[in-house]
Amino acid sequence: MPVGRVREKVLYGIGKKRGKTHRYTKIRWAVAILSTAAVAALPVFDVLRFDFWGGRHVVLGEVVSLPEAAKAFAWPFLAVNIVIILASRTIGRYLCGFACPYGAMTRLREWLRFDSKEPGRRVLAEALMFLTSLFLSAVVFSFWVDWRVFLEGGTLAKALSTVFLLGMVGGLHGLVRFLGMGFCRGWCPSGVYFAVLGPDTLNGIEFVHEENCTDCGACDKACPVDLHPREMSGGAHRGGIGFYGSGMSNFANCLRCGDCVNACEGMTDRFGKPTPLRMGWLPEGARDSQETAVAGPAAAEDEGGEQVA
Repeated sequence: MPVGRVREKVLYGIGKKRGKTHRYTKIRWAVAILSTAAVAALPVFDVLRFDFWGGRHVVLGEVVSLPEAAKAFAWPFLAVNIVIILASRTIGRYLCGFACPYGAMTRLREWLRFDSKEPGRRVLAEALMFLTSLFLSAVVFSFWVDWRVFLEGGTLAKALSTVFLLGMVGGLHGLVRFLGMGFCRGWCPSGVYFAVLGPDTLNGIEFVHEENCTDCGACDKACPVDLHPREMSGGAHRGGIGFYGSGMSNFANCLRCGDCVNACEGMTDRFGKPTPLRMGWLPEGARDSQETAVAGPAAAEDEGGEQVA
């Protein structure tokens, strides 16, 4: 199942039919904007930033030595990682689904560029992606290098800073442009880290009202990482892709983005019955069947010995 045009067509069509923004999209953009703004505020307001050009490292408005700045950075960094570990073990990869700026960029590009009746949307999508890549790269750059390097630095310093900044812009824009959600599906190191941390989480996708399912397959087509949402508990593993091994459970691979629930609601709301798919805390039974699902790579093989996608 391709990740790309099919997924875009399903989500764009459902969104257009619904006529309003889905609640998960609103939450996703709010979290992404707030978290990005919080990180950007650190160097802008001299809360914490390094300067590997001029050596003017700053902590809470005071210029300090590199070891002092590193110490000030280490403790919050450690605390955030402890929270990430606990969250991933408990509720899964919600950071991937709702807080990742790359994911937000990719989703924006998907939405903007789809409508073939408005070719200008594609140009707008590429322009916005470039500007967003530039902004995020500038945030990272300002955390490590003082912008005054471009005015006061020597030739080598300016050249290295330019390569650093443009390399980030080009790399980020290239990932969004050519890989899109395919990067999340197989190649994101952070995603692998979160997946390893949370293979048996207490929160995720559940197929609760099977009798209301129309078997339209919209949930499968909407999934950005090629899972089968209706088979999350006790279902087949997704085969290994990129950095992800074939032994990882469906729950470990799931981004918790809610796209499958969005698609399911869009296809079944008109019947006035409970939506077959839900995302949230899992009952004890679902967790038990999940344990069966993570028995190992052999559980993902069919009778012919081939991996089930």
